[in-house]
Amino acid sequence: MSKRPHTEDDSRPPKRPKPEPPHQAVEEIHFARQLQELLTFRQDGIQQLRAGIASFKAFLESICYHKDESDRGRQLSILHEFLDSQKPADPNDTERPFLAQLWQAWSFANQNNNDYLCSSISAIFALLVRTLSSLLEFRDHGILLCRTVLQYQHLRMIRRSLDAPKHKDFLISPCLRLLTEVTSFDGGLLAKEVYKRREQTFDFMALRRNLGAVKTDQTSEEAKRRPAIRTLTMRYILTHLKYLHEGGKADLLKNRPLCTSLFHFLQNDPPDVMVELLTVTEQYVLKDDDLPRSAKAALLIEHNLERVAEIATRYATEHEAPAVAFAWLKCVCTQPSYGVLRMSGWYPPGTTNLAQDSSKGRPIDLGINSLDFYDRDQKPNIRNTVLLAWMNTLRPHINLRERELVLTCFRSAPELVAAYLAEKNMQLEPKLSNTWIGYASFLFEIVQLPLPSYLGHEDDWAQLPPQTYIMLDSIIPRPLTHKVLTRCLNQNSDLIRFFAIRMLILALEKLSQALLQLAKGAKANESNARLWKEAAERLHSAFAERFPAMKDTIVAFRKIPNDDEHLLQQEAATRLLRLCYEVLPLQAMAEPFDVSVPLTEALVRINDEGSAEEAVLRSLRLQHLLQIARRSSGMRWLSKQGALEFSPIMTLLKIHAQDSKNKQIRDLLFEVLSENNILKSMSGLDALVAILHHRAPTSTTVPSFLDDCFVRAGRKPVKYLDDLEALEARGQQDVGSQRELPSILVGVLLEQAPFILTKTDDEKVELMDFVNGYLELLLQTEEGTGLLQTLHDYINITIGLQSTRIADPELVLSKVQLGSFATPESDERPLVPEAEDTLPFSAPPEESENHPELLKWSQKDLALALEDGDIAALILCLSSQYPEIRSQALTQLYKLEDRVLHSNLDDKDPIYILLGELIETYEQHIANNQSALPHLATCFATHALKVQMQPIHYMYPKINKFLNKGPGWRASKLPTYWFENTVLSEPEEDDRYWKEVQWVLGWLVDALRTTDDLEILRKGGVFEKVMSLYGSPGSGLRVKEKVLEMLWRVTLVEGGSTTLVTRAGVLSWSDMVSVEKDTEGLVRAVRKKVVETCDRVKVEEWSGLMMEML
Repeated sequence: MSKRPHTEDDSRPPKRPKPEPPHQAVEEIHFARQLQELLTFRQDGIQQLRAGIASFKAFLESICYHKDESDRGRQLSILHEFLDSQKPADPNDTERPFLAQLWQAWSFANQNNNDYLCSSISAIFALLVRTLSSLLEFRDHGILLCRTVLQYQHLRMIRRSLDAPKHKDFLISPCLRLLTEVTSFDGGLLAKEVYKRREQTFDFMALRRNLGAVKTDQTSEEAKRRPAIRTLTMRYILTHLKYLHEGGKADLLKNRPLCTSLFHFLQNDPPDVMVELLTVTEQYVLKDDDLPRSAKAALLIEHNLERVAEIATRYATEHEAPAVAFAWLKCVCTQPSYGVLRMSGWYPPGTTNLAQDSSKGRPIDLGINSLDFYDRDQKPNIRNTVLLAWMNTLRPHINLRERELVLTCFRSAPELVAAYLAEKNMQLEPKLSNTWIGYASFLFEIVQLPLPSYLGHEDDWAQLPPQTYIMLDSIIPRPLTHKVLTRCLNQNSDLIRFFAIRMLILALEKLSQALLQLAKGAKANESNARLWKEAAERLHSAFAERFPAMKDTIVAFRKIPNDDEHLLQQEAATRLLRLCYEVLPLQAMAEPFDVSVPLTEALVRINDEGSAEEAVLRSLRLQHLLQIARRSSGMRWLSKQGALEFSPIMTLLKIHAQDSKNKQIRDLLFEVLSENNILKSMSGLDALVAILHHRAPTSTTVPSFLDDCFVRAGRKPVKYLDDLEALEARGQQDVGSQRELPSILVGVLLEQAPFILTKTDDEKVELMDFVNGYLELLLQTEEGTGLLQTLHDYINITIGLQSTRIADPELVLSKVQLGSFATPESDERPLVPEAEDTLPFSAPPEESENHPELLKWSQKDLALALEDGDIAALILCLSSQYPEIRSQALTQLYKLEDRVLHSNLDDKDPIYILLGELIETYEQHIANNQSALPHLATCFATHALKVQMQPIHYMYPKINKFLNKGPGWRASKLPTYWFENTVLSEPEEDDRYWKEVQWVLGWLVDALRTTDDLEILRKGGVFEKVMSLYGSPGSGLRVKEKVLEMLWRVTLVEGGSTTLVTRAGVLSWSDMVSVEKDTEGLVRAVRKKVVETCDRVKVEEWSGLMMEML
């Protein structure tokens, strides 16, 4: 019912308007006594008190905001005198607290429901604390005032104001400002005290209610001048997150409804508040390594991520808030330490190892079908459920920033690809709409994602291969079905067809990489190699089912016009066909495809004029077609076709003579000519390419003649072979040794030589130069036998084909040979490389003055402390340079040993033995000297601890065998022992020798930190043994890199480089091993580091030579 309007005839008077509080006159403050009189409380002088508060407010604002710099000294003096006069005799006296008159007035206002007076007093307290926090000389006054605020009777008054109805924002706001200033005073000195009284200061229900008090009709200036209650509440909470200790933060973050409310209305907040929220949560919560992961995860729930994503991707403003939100989300998606991301690949939990139950006897071997979980469910069980739920709210096909966030999640956690696609229903019916283009481009970028290392299993191969559907969805996404791809290829739209071609190219390349990785996995797991091979076959078969038929691929290739405008599409289509023949050979061979026509066209147009980009595309297209022709059984290499002047093989030979360094074309030429019995060795082809490159015929005489010879040799190879054998039998002059026959092409040239004399003079000269030049070059190769020399003399003398001889046949031949006649480098090697070589190695961590790891492990669950590395950090404290740290570490290790013994860990016994022997080793060490335990011992303990936590580790048997030898270790003997039991002994498993060597090298690299460690390794001759590993035939790239990293670590220790030069001969060793291309740059960089850091005077005195001569 609407309100009845007031009329003049109505006998009732209109409703009296609500009175506004009278404007208070501001009085200028000249002395402290004046302030005392203005702020004196009397029950009958409320208006005078409010006027005094207004004057005090103006006085404080002048100080806080530097309004009058000339009078600032006098104002500070007045304030100091006033505050001193208000100090109580006893700070703990609750009857007469600091600024007692104002507290009495506040109490009176609460009793009489005078909200305006309450608001004025709380506001003046907030302003006073803020003013004192900026003045160092008033620190004691500020602390006294803050502690007075935290007294129980005063907190009750503040709580009453905070619980006021939401429309009384003038009452709530100053109290929030007051608590915020108290919490942040002096760098959060009293933050813990404020939170300890959270029943009054941090009521979660009240804070959640205040976080919902949003103002949407404010301008940015109004929001800065009069912040909303939500803004003040957020700043109060963020102040606690900034200054509270780890326990307080964790307790605060346990309240998930509060964390949800903190982000709920984020889109309605001012941009500055958004930036402040994101910055504080990242710097003081997500980056806080002392906070448990569960506390951080409470802040990163799906709802909160969704609110931040709205700001990052859909918030229209020129402010920096969207950029900050986007960077915040990317860090959340890529940093596991932030609490929501769990690193995972293509292995759902429980699918990496083969479970064996000996109680059931020997089961029937069903191969990969014997695994209960393998390909049983099309929706995988994932670890990153929060990220998946959040990603489902994003729109990557519409918003590019949201797409980048989704792809970032895919890169960080590859397991999400299959799970995400299983829940998404993408409409990909080919039609040129914005939705289709968005989905298509998004799927294209999914296919572009790289394969995870070791197919997503941490840092080594798992026992079992990943499941087929998980791999397949990452290679060719589920929405790209056989039907969809076929329809895309058959579309008349160039864009849709080109998308399908490019998508299939990427998928085939990625499938090829995946099959290669599966082969490596099978090699690394010989006991389960059959399972890996079966998984590869399944993946190949499943991919072929989703791939379009070869017939549709060929039709799409033929639809593309053969002109310069469609060169890019032509190159892509030919690349697709080539990959089909390479990756899916059975499917490709099932459909007949005559490649001779497009190859002919490509050969004809290879030298057409055009831009450099067009020339590159033509060359690429020709290479693809050549590879297709190489695999095609119907290709006619020796027959002229279409507009070609010569046969395809001759045309290709002419092209290759102009660019004779293309190994791919050279191999193809030799394969075709050898299959047709024309040439018998690569040296014959080298001579043929060399003569065409050297003489470079300008007319068609030589190519036509050579083309005819190819055809004759291909048609009747037996005839020419018989002719050569007959000539060899008649012309044999030496003892009964039989000479090797040359290529059949020589026999054809011998037959056609008499007919050259019938040609015109120009043609005769050109052909004689070609035949004689070819034979001269062939004599310089492995085919240059006595029979070939006889044939050469026969052609020159008997038939009369004489021509100008080649001046230097070896030089002409070397110009076209691939890698056989490389120019030798000088034997002299510069001491320091000219180019700056970079080293991908990291220096050992320096010891910090603070050691939180001494107690950090005791604050966590034991299993979590082991997993997070807190125990390993505690062990390293035994090598600290500070004796008191070592003493505390020993005490903590005793406690840890007892805790492990009484725990329920599965691996508690081997861990207990390891800790006991470490403690015994340290006690024996300090009994002889009071120095720190060498890092060789403590680092060995940390590395062995990781092994003891993994019973399937390849070093597990040897580690436990070592631990059973005695109660303690001799640190000086550790390197020698482990070299003898790994490098010089058989591995526990046949294929784990180099894995064990890498483990030992990794331990030595980690342990090499001080001169004591260096001296132990020098006495044990470790450097010579490590350097000898580099030249071992079986050592791979990783072993060599570890060797170089260890030498680089030596250079970081004082005197280490000099030891390497004088005791290990590292300079001569580097000269010897630098010839290997894979690690040449690293060797040069290590050599440079040694030269720069060694004692040049001592080295020159030791060697008797200048450094530059070493």
